[in-house]
Order: sequence, then C-alpha cells, then structure tokens
Amino acid sequence: MSAPPTPPDSFTLRPLAVLLAAAVLLMTGCGQQSGPQPAAGNAAATGAFSFTDDRAETVRLDKKEIRVVAQEDAANALMHLGIKPVGIFGGAPLTGNPMLQGLDLTGVESVGEVFGEVKMEKLASLRPDVIVSTFYTGDGVLFPGGVYGFQTEKMQNDAKTIAPILAIDSTKPSSHVIQRFSDLAKALGADVDGGAVAQARTTWQGAVDKLKATVKERGDLSVLAVTPAQEQVYFAVPDLFPDLLDLKDWGVNLMKPTGKLVSSYYEAVSWENAAKYQPAVVLVDARGYTLGPDALKKYPTWNTMKAVQAGQVGSWVRVSLNYTDYTRQLQDLTAVLERAGDV
Repeated sequence: MSAPPTPPDSFTLRPLAVLLAAAVLLMTGCGQQSGPQPAAGNAAATGAFSFTDDRAETVRLDKKEIRVVAQEDAANALMHLGIKPVGIFGGAPLTGNPMLQGLDLTGVESVGEVFGEVKMEKLASLRPDVIVSTFYTGDGVLFPGGVYGFQTEKMQNDAKTIAPILAIDSTKPSSHVIQRFSDLAKALGADVDGGAVAQARTTWQGAVDKLKATVKERGDLSVLAVTPAQEQVYFAVPDLFPDLLDLKDWGVNLMKPTGKLVSSYYEAVSWENAAKYQPAVVLVDARGYTLGPDALKKYPTWNTMKAVQAGQVGSWVRVSLNYTDYTRQLQDLTAVLERAGDV
C-alpha cells in the first residue's frame, strides 16, 4: 500500500512515508533583504525584543538585532515579511527547495536538509538568538511539546540549549497563521504595515473578496480536496487543513468524506473507488510527490469523475504561509469556480 500524505503542517511539502510511519504532521539573524544581516528588534527606540508564541512561551532579549534560524516553513513566512534568516533547516537542500522558491538565499546557510534532523554544531556556529518554527496538535505528534522539524525530544532540547524556540500554531486557518508570523516579523523589526508587505496583503484581500463574491453566486458548487497516490486516493477532511478552514469560512461548499478515516485527516480508498464522490470541482494536491495530471490520466476511474470530464479541476497547493502564494491559490480557485457548472 502506498503511504498516505502527511496531515496539514502549515501547508508544506513532506515525504509520503511520513504519515504511514507516524502520521507526522504537523536563524541566525536577518533583517535586510540584501544580505544575512541580523534583524532589527521590535522597537529601535527601546533596543529590546519580546514575543509570546502560540504555546504561551515568551522570549525577551535586551538587544535590537536578533539573529534567527528558522525551519523552512517559518523561513518562507518570515522572508516574505522582510526577515531574512542566516540559517534554515528542513527536509531538502536550500537550492531547489519548493518552500524557498524565488527567495533570496544569498548568505543563508543550511542547518539541516533531512526532515527532522538539525546539525547542532552548525546551528551553534551561527550563534542564533532565537529559533523559529511551527507546531501542531492531533494525530502523529511525535512527543509532548514537539516543535516541527525536530524528530526527537532530545534534539529539540539540544537546540534549546543553543537558543530559545518560538513556535507558531500551524493548525489554525492560513490567514491566522500568516498574521501571527506578521506579528513576529514586526517584533523582529520588519515593516509589515507598509511597503511591499502591505501591498501583498491588499492584493490578497482583493483575491479573498473576489472569491467570496464568486462563491455567493456559485455557492451550490461542491468542492472536494484530493491527494492522489499510486495505490490509493485520499479525500481530505476540510476541518483539519489550514487553507481549507479559510475556504469554509469564506463560504466554499467543501465536501467532507463520510467513509472510514485512515487518520483524522483523510479517508483513503482504492483506485477502484476513486469516483466514490462526485463533486462539481476537484482540488488536486499539487505537492511534488503526489500524482500529477499526466500520471492521473493512466487511472481509468479518475476519468470517470464528472468534474474531471468537465475539466473542473483545480490545484490544492497547500503553500499558504505568505500573501503572495496564497493570493495565487485563491485566484486559481476563483477561476475554476467561475467556469464550473453542476455535474
């Protein structure tokens, strides 16, 4: 049996084997985008940094330049907000990492390129003031208090001896997660109320408003989020994915699978039953390790879905940690809904 995809972890790419194995879900300084300079503090006038994360843990530092090392998801969010880490750890090399695509990584060093592993000597050499990541609750939590990116409690504790960890709750709606990273970026000295960040937020809000208007007109159209794997199809439970939570709040008629769940997050069926549901629109998981459009054509039952026959298929990108990527995702969905009809 092919391994199911991971549950939502802030909308990132993960190896398929993770969920089957354990249902795993879910910087040294930055500042100026031009280089790996430490970030300015939350208030230049006071020269102090203070931030309380979503675990109610507070980090206070009596300095205005904060060195940050970030897990790749958090790095994606922070860099789009004007905070550039000097170190990043994650599940892939920095070059070619989908989570870091299009970002200026000049001067940023890798602190780990295998999921769940962090190079402690390298981390220490970067002299971070804080380490930033995300956390989740639910199926697959590896250990109590676990923060994303650390495979073991010992590894996380070792990292904490080098620098305190700040973590954002990645199970909240995507819009909320982005706002919390905005709060952190502002505390680190970024201008999140003006400039490019404000423009990106305005553009995103426009995309949200247009989606809402489209949904109001076409609200009867059912939408199903699907992750296709080689031997099984996984139907997503919308209440447990951050971006799908937003879509529900904005009125999108998301279908909830009614069969037996392989975890809290998915119902899994064989390809013989791929057409079990007949939504008006199918959103297909677009992460790199899932089946793409060409591969799906080889599965006859996929092509028996009426939405597929009608060409009413969109991408479920699940990379929504920044306004730019999220805007693109919402625009794509809106375009599909605008042209879709009942099946």
